[in-house]
Amino acid sequence: MASRAWSPVIRILLVALTVMTTASWETTSVKADSGGTCQMAYGLTPIAIPDWLMPVSGNTNLATANRYDVLAAELLTSGLVDGAICPAQGLNPDGSANGCGIELAKDQVLTWQNQFDSVILSSSQAAELPPKVVKAVIAVESQFWPAANWTLGEIGLGQMTIYGADLVLMWRPAYFQTICRQTYGEVGCTTQYQFLDSSTQYLLRGMVLRDIEATCPNCPGGVDLEKGNQAIRVLTETLNASCLQSTRIFNLATGKQPAAILSYDDYWRLVLANYHAGAGCVYQALRKTGNPNSWNSIAANFSSGCASGAEYIRRIEGQIKP
Repeated sequence: MASRAWSPVIRILLVALTVMTTASWETTSVKADSGGTCQMAYGLTPIAIPDWLMPVSGNTNLATANRYDVLAAELLTSGLVDGAICPAQGLNPDGSANGCGIELAKDQVLTWQNQFDSVILSSSQAAELPPKVVKAVIAVESQFWPAANWTLGEIGLGQMTIYGADLVLMWRPAYFQTICRQTYGEVGCTTQYQFLDSSTQYLLRGMVLRDIEATCPNCPGGVDLEKGNQAIRVLTETLNASCLQSTRIFNLATGKQPAAILSYDDYWRLVLANYHAGAGCVYQALRKTGNPNSWNSIAANFSSGCASGAEYIRRIEGQIKP
């Protein structure tokens, strides 16, 4: 889920800090060599980069063979896997896949979890992001099923929410311009997103979500795979936005750059927690920690209402580590 709401006070502080520091951000804060938005936001070029944070290379292999029971249920429910030979069409009364359904859908689950790999690689390369992280986020968020859950307000492979749309529109100006000009044209998009009136912001957030809504009654299985591909591209924009916002929150909470205290690994854990739980949760955890020099110390200080931020990182790591 990208990502939860933050408190009005935190939002005001973040907007104010954005305005005050945008002009000087690149010259005063970025000390890393060119390594993408997230590496620059970290503040230094890491001496060593672990495998899970490595950028795309010629031999990058994202293939996985994991069990995804939610995906199996979606494949059975949609008819992409025929569950006729199983009890109750392979589904339990609550809609989850039963044992027979899970086994029956096994081959298609393998196909689906890898069919987006080429787009993950190309989008990650374009955004200068680690592709293993991008794939892990998709695995945890949607188990590679691109349709929307409008009941929960979570859309696409990255389970984007209105708060995630707000995040990417505020922190990725070029993406904001792309969305804004679809409705208002170049002349109508000269004001930065954070300074637009609330009704216009609401409309733009809706446009972001509709752009990645893959539900398609006339498509095989009821999903538009090209919309799934688009959701991956928007996810990479949003992760870059989370890097920028996380650095700003860290500076707001500690007065320091992440590289001054955190390892590059732990910085990325913070970024992913921010993507999932939201800036309010991350800011409060940083303030409570006092000296946030490791992810473990930060994770221990998430409030009860934000505890999923720490659990989210454990789930991401479970997708990446063998």
